Amino acid sequence: MEQLLQNIIFPQSSALEGNYELFYLGGRGIYDMEQKKLRLADTSVTDFCSYMNSFSLIKWKEYTAVGPVRLVLELSGRGQVELVGYHLNIHSPVRQTFGVYDFDFADEQELDIPFPENGEMVIGFEIRALSDVTVYGGAWYGSYEEGQRRDVVLSIATTTMKKEDFITRNMAALKEDILDADDDMKENFYIHVVDNGRTLDAKAMNSWHLTVHPNKNTGGSGGYARGMIESLEQDPPATHVLLMDDDVTIQPESVRRTYHLLSYLRDEYKDSFISGAMLLYEEMQFQHEDVGAIRDACTLTSLKGLFDMTEKRSLLKNEEEGCGYGHRYAGWWYCCIPAHMIREKGLPLPLFIRFDDVEFGLRCKPKFVTMNGICIWHMGFAGKYNLAMDRYQMCRNPLVVDAVGSMPSTVNAPDYVRKAFRSELLKFNYNAAELILRAFKDFLRGPDFFQIDQGEKIIKENVQKNEKYQPMNNWPDIEVNFVEIYEDFDRKPLETLWYRITYNGQRLWPFGTLKKGMIPVFFSDVYQPGRYVGHDAMLAVNVDNRTAVERHMDKNRYRALKREWDQAYRYYRRNRSSIVKSYQDAKPYLVSTEFWKKYLEI
Repeated sequence: MEQLLQNIIFPQSSALEGNYELFYLGGRGIYDMEQKKLRLADTSVTDFCSYMNSFSLIKWKEYTAVGPVRLVLELSGRGQVELVGYHLNIHSPVRQTFGVYDFDFADEQELDIPFPENGEMVIGFEIRALSDVTVYGGAWYGSYEEGQRRDVVLSIATTTMKKEDFITRNMAALKEDILDADDDMKENFYIHVVDNGRTLDAKAMNSWHLTVHPNKNTGGSGGYARGMIESLEQDPPATHVLLMDDDVTIQPESVRRTYHLLSYLRDEYKDSFISGAMLLYEEMQFQHEDVGAIRDACTLTSLKGLFDMTEKRSLLKNEEEGCGYGHRYAGWWYCCIPAHMIREKGLPLPLFIRFDDVEFGLRCKPKFVTMNGICIWHMGFAGKYNLAMDRYQMCRNPLVVDAVGSMPSTVNAPDYVRKAFRSELLKFNYNAAELILRAFKDFLRGPDFFQIDQGEKIIKENVQKNEKYQPMNNWPDIEVNFVEIYEDFDRKPLETLWYRITYNGQRLWPFGTLKKGMIPVFFSDVYQPGRYVGHDAMLAVNVDNRTAVERHMDKNRYRALKREWDQAYRYYRRNRSSIVKSYQDAKPYLVSTEFWKKYLEI
């Protein structure tokens, strides 16, 4: 039995066309977006062993029992197709060739090429034009034995909050390319748009297999919980739920490849999450992450690091199994979850926003399936430091995750929050310290606090604490090196001792500052004690958008915040066992359909 596994695709937007090397390399050609065909000039050589159009043989063989593979191309003109494959020799790509096939077509015709059996990581093809050549499309096909195909009902659950342009564009693309097309998956494909902002015209958007659900603004956690519930209760129920962010650019082909992967997964991968990669919207050739991990320091990281997906080395390294971190998760910008895992493990915790995807991955402990070409584009996070999110949500929520028992034992969330509070006091960022204190005290309120629908209210209050950055030219007399500002300075032993005893001059020190002038520092949660020591004023600089804000020592605010923190932390240490028990006892209810239906009022 033969199955179409991947289509050969071309960029379907001007932004992606500007990054055409994700689709093909070498001779650029001229792409007709309306007629969806690529014209290649005489004597040009175009390489389709690219991020979007190569065939990840190593992954298809690992995740499925695929047999012989063949390539079908729709072409006109005269030229040659050369079959190629690549593997890594430690870090260097090694190219192999598997034959050259001539074609000479006056009109559009199919060229059907069986790909020889081989052990390469990825395989692809190059077209050498011996006249003007037009490529109309093509596909990779794989062979499977009868009975290997699984019954799959795939449901997309995307939650949106006033991102109408993104969501309507993405839904239109999925409708055109899958639901309204002659596609064998469309009967088993559903879309649920959870509208937290209630700004979409549901009547206008609703159509066959696409439903908009107006929803309370319960954050990403509530939106995805609603999408999961709708997917599990649709008729027929989804076998897999694909969680997708709203402010992303998608390729419908990524969804199609996800569906075909699910249809032939080996038994050992039936519980796996398919984790689509996040590429940067502002630099579209760069992959930010496909699988994430949590460090022992309670910080999050990409498992593989930043890859330029127009380079062969990155293309191949990306198909290797990531290593170095054992505690992994899949970001919910594109994460496909088996429905039986949701029924078994439950719905998200009501964290409103941030860390809900991390907790779910840590709770389920799945294997992760990744593949070149299964991806979305999302705006990167550089320059987007936000106290309401990064100092309240990202301190409170790890404490909850730790208390319910999902956090790895090597990760000490309370110690992370304690150090975060201390670092903000030392850099005179009192608003940030206040939000961390609020996060800690709200956590101490126990699980009942999270059963109250107040996430939007909390965010609105906390946003008022965000610093007001101004253009850098407001400080013409302060010299800022935008490269070196990432670096810290060395401290002398006596400076370190003074810094620790006096909390950088905020206690037990009635004298003036040790150093004169305002010191430039990096703006986010980066800790630079060598820069801070001895100064009573700092200029926090956002390098990405060339803005800054002043921070000044305020001993009264320091004393008030420190006193309140010490009281709260003493309470936590005395009552830790009972606090943790209350969260663990409440967890089954907090992730249940019963709780979420009541919370969402559905």
